[in-house]
Amino acid sequence: MKPDVNGIPTYELAETGKHDLATMLACCAAEADSYWRQPEGERLCAAPYYFERAAILLRKSKDYSGEVAVCERWKAIANDYKRQPIVKARQAALAHEGPRAEAILARLKKAKGLVRNEKAARKKNPAG
Repeated sequence: MKPDVNGIPTYELAETGKHDLATMLACCAAEADSYWRQPEGERLCAAPYYFERAAILLRKSKDYSGEVAVCERWKAIANDYKRQPIVKARQAALAHEGPRAEAILARLKKAKGLVRNEKAARKKNPAG
């Protein structure tokens, strides 16, 4: 079963919805749901594109906690995917090792720092 949003395959929304946060978050959910529904040991990787786009859009809107959540969701998929026998045997795409996947993990570290900074600023100025 291919991931879709309201009957539209996620790949069709990649270009048309790439600037729309709600669409990218819906694509992330569809990709994640599709991934986790696959049988253990036979899972094919979710597309990291949607997670990266959602993270970018969340950062632009200064929703750092949301960005962390999206990146963590990708990280969970990537960690599970690399344990799949077909991946270990190098018989499946190494999407979890690609530049986009690595960029998401780098964003995660930065976003966690932004969340910490945001919390520290709120403690200093609780009325703000």
